Amino acid sequence: MTESSPASTLLTVSGELAGAGAERLLSRLDRLLDQGHRYVVLDLTAVSFCDSSGISALVRGHARASAAAGGLRLSAASDQVTRVLELSGLARMLGLPSTVVTP
Repeated sequence: MTESSPASTLLTVSGELAGAGAERLLSRLDRLLDQGHRYVVLDLTAVSFCDSSGISALVRGHARASAAAGGLRLSAASDQVTRVLELSGLARMLGLPSTVVTP
């Protein structure tokens, strides 16, 4: 699902960010950027799994949006995906709120 406003485009992603799922995400991001959407926000709440191909798609999408004078941000992610993104360092880069609890 895609929703647009003048400021940004929200893309809701579901399923797995692995293999074909990661390629589909990157293709959708490419299409949005080609259509002039410069700021894309991804909602990954319904993504159940993310592997290295998913991470690669997010990095490539971020690089492509940045090169187009835009940006790619995350609004939310499932617990599993949040953990992967935090371990990879992408959570901070893509603006995902931290789930780290400090005493």
